[in-house]
Amino acid sequence: MIEYKLNSEVRNDFKRSVTRQLRREGKIPAVYYYHHEKPIHLALDLKELRNAIHSGAHIFDLQLGKKSHKCILRDVQHDPVTDEIIHADFMGVSLDEYITVKVPVHLVGTAVGVKTFGGVLEQHLWEMEVKCKTVNIPDAITIDVTELNLGDSIKAGQIKLENVEILTPPTTSVVSIVQATGAKVEEAPKEAEEAVETEETAEKE
Repeated sequence: MIEYKLNSEVRNDFKRSVTRQLRREGKIPAVYYYHHEKPIHLALDLKELRNAIHSGAHIFDLQLGKKSHKCILRDVQHDPVTDEIIHADFMGVSLDEYITVKVPVHLVGTAVGVKTFGGVLEQHLWEMEVKCKTVNIPDAITIDVTELNLGDSIKAGQIKLENVEILTPPTTSVVSIVQATGAKVEEAPKEAEEAVETEETAEKE
């Protein structure tokens, strides 16, 4: 379970002018909430938040003054024009509670259908939804594709993880090996076929 330490500061002034000034300083407004407790309004450094998101971490160690809170990033809002992050919601969690998160899919190995028979590997899912205790969140779902041949595939229902329930529908294809576009199955030379036919005719006579 990857964790990422993220600094923040509490904000109490919600005027538009203050929010605009906040963004000019390279910060964005955010909210932290935990079950039935009163939400805490925050200000986060935008660059630090981007780094946190790109780190691949599922759990964030949110620093609020002298206190630290385990949480997940529940929602991120983007500007419809610039696509820049403009707001973030964090939800507090305990390590023993069950949560639902999306985990990246990593493929390892070279499929025999690709290496030996010229097939093409197609990855259909880049992340899968799982349910587990916070402490058991996998950093990634690793799938070995070495034994996959032409026409083979791996579906979500075939993947088993200890202490983790996969919520992605079991019939959903995660990865498959297909024949390369334009490739033709090798055929026996026409001369060879005619020779075989001649031999069979001669035997009958």
